[in-house]
This record gives sequence, C-alpha cells and structure tokens, in this order.
Amino acid sequence: MVDNLRKRSLIWLLLLAACICSCSSSKKISARSAISALVPDSLPPLPASEIDLPLKVAGRPLIQIADTIVPKEFTSEGWPSYLQTSCELRYKYRFVRTGFNLSCTNNKIFLQMGGSYQVAGGRCLCAMGKPVSPWISGNCGFGTETMRKVDINLSSQLTLLPNYKVRTITRLDQLKTQDKCVMSVFSMDMTQMIVDSIRSSITSFCSILDQTLAGLDFTGYLHHSAIRAWQRMPLGPYGYLVTNPLALRVGPLNYIQDTFRINIGLTCRPQLTSESDVSSVIPPLPPLTSNVRDNGISLYLGTNYDYGFISKLLNDTLKGRSFLVKGQTITIKDLNVKGIGHHQVELTVDFGGSRRGQVRLWGTPVLDPLKQALTIPDLKYTLDGDMMIVIARTFFKKKIRKNIQGSSFYDLAAMLKANMPLLDAQLNRTLAPNLYTRGNIKELKMIGLLAGDKSLQAQLFVKADLSVTSTGL
Repeated sequence: MVDNLRKRSLIWLLLLAACICSCSSSKKISARSAISALVPDSLPPLPASEIDLPLKVAGRPLIQIADTIVPKEFTSEGWPSYLQTSCELRYKYRFVRTGFNLSCTNNKIFLQMGGSYQVAGGRCLCAMGKPVSPWISGNCGFGTETMRKVDINLSSQLTLLPNYKVRTITRLDQLKTQDKCVMSVFSMDMTQMIVDSIRSSITSFCSILDQTLAGLDFTGYLHHSAIRAWQRMPLGPYGYLVTNPLALRVGPLNYIQDTFRINIGLTCRPQLTSESDVSSVIPPLPPLTSNVRDNGISLYLGTNYDYGFISKLLNDTLKGRSFLVKGQTITIKDLNVKGIGHHQVELTVDFGGSRRGQVRLWGTPVLDPLKQALTIPDLKYTLDGDMMIVIARTFFKKKIRKNIQGSSFYDLAAMLKANMPLLDAQLNRTLAPNLYTRGNIKELKMIGLLAGDKSLQAQLFVKADLSVTSTGL
C-alpha cells in the first residue's frame, strides 16, 4: 500500500514537472478572466450517497442456534408423575420433537418439524368427589410400543421497527397426528387430549419467544456504531473519513439455498478531510426504514485537504528518494504545496545530491469532468540551479505528458483506469474469519476540483457493486 501511495504521489509530482517541457510551446494566457471563466468560485453540493449491500449469511450455523432455542421436548406438568385433572382422570405425556426444516420468504419464517409422543392415563370411579375404586390404567408408546407420530408447522412474522427493535408474531399453524392413541383397557381415545396439551405447550412457547425478542434492544450497539460513523475515522496517510449517515434501511429477510439473504442500505454524505477534529455533538440515530433498494453503491465523496497536509503527504512518500540523471544523483530534499490566491497552486521542490537546486511551479488546475482531463493553462515556473533544466528535459520528458497544442494536459481517465485493479482489490477482502467482501468498481471519475487559498477540494463519484458474505459465526 505504501509503495502504491508513493507511486501515485510521484505521478502527481511528475505531472507538474512534466508540464515544464510543454510550456515553451503553450500559448501564453495573459487575461486572468479567461481562466477564471473555467474555474468555479465554489463547488456545488454533492448529492447524498447511497450504499446498498447484499448481506449473505450461511444458514446452518443460525439454524443450529435456533435448534437450541426451541425445546427438544414438551411434557405434562410434573412429569414423570401423573397429572390429575379431575377426580376420575389422571395422565402424563412426553412429546419429543425431531430436527426441523426452515424456510423464509419476505420476513415470514416457517418451521416444519415432526415429533413423537407417549402417554399414559388412568380412570377410577368417584363418589362425592373422592375415588371409590382402584385406578384402571393404560398407555401408548411405552416399552416396546412405538411412540405416536405428530407433524407440527410453526410460522413467525418478523418486523424490524423504526426504533431498531424486533417484533415477531409466532404461532402454531398446524398440529396433525399420524396415528391415534386408544387405550383399550378402558376404551378411551387420548389423542385429542394430548394434541390439545401439546398445542397449549407450543403456544405458550411461541408467546414467550415473542416477548423475549421484543425485549431485545439494538440501539445501544448501533449508537456506538453511529458514534464511529459521525466521528472522523483515520485512514492512515489519506487523512480522516466521516460518514455522516442520514438514513438506514433494511430489506426483507429471505432464505435461499441454505443462505439467509438481506439487503442493508445507508444514505450518507461521506467526507474525506485532513482535519482530525471530532464533534462532541452526536445526532440521534435516524429511524430505521424498510425501503428496499438494490442499486449497489453510488458514492459521492467530497475531499478537503489543507496544503500543509498535502505537503506532509508528499514529503512522507517522496522526500529522500533519489534518481540518476546522466550519471548525476539527484535527491528530493523537500516539497511544499501552497495556495497563492485566485485558485492557483504553487509547488516548490528542493533538490540535493550531486547538484543542488530548486524548481518552483505555479498555475491554475482546471478540471474537465466530461473528458476527465486536468489542465494547467497558465503554468509558469522558475528553475534555480544549472542541473534543473537538464533534469526537466531528460527525466520528465514524455513520462506522463500528452502533447496537446496550447495546453498542459493530464489524462485522469487513463490514470484512474490504470489504478482500477488496485481499487478492485480493496473491495475483495477478508474482513475477519468467515467474513469477506466481493465487489468491483463500475465507474470512477473526478467530478469537481477547486484550489482554494488554504485547501484543495476535490469531488469523486464511484459506482460499484459490493456484497458481504458470512460463512460462519
């Protein structure tokens, strides 16, 4: 990354110096107003950026978690003792579920599972509310007898609320027995009683589950994330990024081919700056919405670098670098960039080594957003030292300059295209174990540039596709 940064910084330095070679053939622009007409007094406000990320999460780890949440068995109260519901009747039962199949379509989750139950019961004669005969008992599914089969279907409607809480409505859709339990000792069909008991137990579980999920509150975690989003995040030598989120949205949850899929969206106004100051006032979280979008990333990025920061960046990457010119070693000693008014920028480069000298260049950078070209129509320079002319003519000649009659020109489109593989690599990364991103940049261009007295502003547009995939927990 450092080598790439050095290369890009050196390219910009070579750009300005290469323009020396073309100045002798460029037309002198005497009227300041001719250039002023090409440079705006201020850059227009950027549209809000839209970031929509498809998130894919492997289903099996989550299903295993769900399998631990749903009880493995449901029993009558006091199991394995009998539950006496009246003077003349007592019974006990145990229901054991199997694993379940899960599906999800647009936030509607369906669980299908089978199960087996066993039941034992007894009757007696009662008089005046008291037993007057021995208990006559029977059972199904005990000992060598096969347990009776039951099919169960559950569903849960999931809703993410604007206050970042979860609401679910879970219910038992179907409870169907495959075979009956008839206790022949006293000719009693216990099937419906057991089905009603199992239904009551599962319905109670559904209610508890909904209450538990409703009590979950993600605002604390998200507020911590929001603080980071509104703060200036350091990006190494590139300065600081502040996201400025405006809206958050979540699309519907679906389960396709063993994978949970959901779209997460963010509307924001990102800014890249050299300023490290952090605001102490953190705005509240914007309401969570369910507006579904699938447009990838449309990023409008504003940058604002003061000239001191640019000078430091250039010195950090280029200071001390040497090159040979006709057997002479030339070393970059110092670089300084500053604004000199009227949207002009001045670059001063001090050289040492076998020969000493200084190159000073100044002019007005003008962006043509349609052609993606940077011109400096009024470029001027001074050379201090006898080797400077040799350096300009020998080292810089035809390195990155394109000869266009009457102007010094740099092809931004070609430079951005050349760096596209490096940028694409940043979108295809492993973020953590079992978590990675995949994407590619479709469009990248500079849409605004303005040199001020104290800082250099630029505006970039990036169109890209990006997805996040989790293969485990």
